[in-house]
Amino acid sequence: MSEENKKPLYLGAMARRLRVPATWLRAEAEAGRIPHLRAGSALLFNPEVVERIVFDRLRESSTPAKGVARAK
Repeated sequence: MSEENKKPLYLGAMARRLRVPATWLRAEAEAGRIPHLRAGSALLFNPEVVERIVFDRLRESSTPAKGVARAK
């Protein structure tokens, strides 16, 4: 693990890193779908954990359901 992945990132920095809207990331965190820490009004994220969760969700959503053929 690189030093960069060990440092917690604020909401805006994490959203930029993922290339997603900060409002989406905040909503996912507040809904309990993405782990975070609250420091006052700020949200902090572990980049390694968040990237793994988001990329796993992306991979799962791009996998066809059983019995469903992909278009050629």
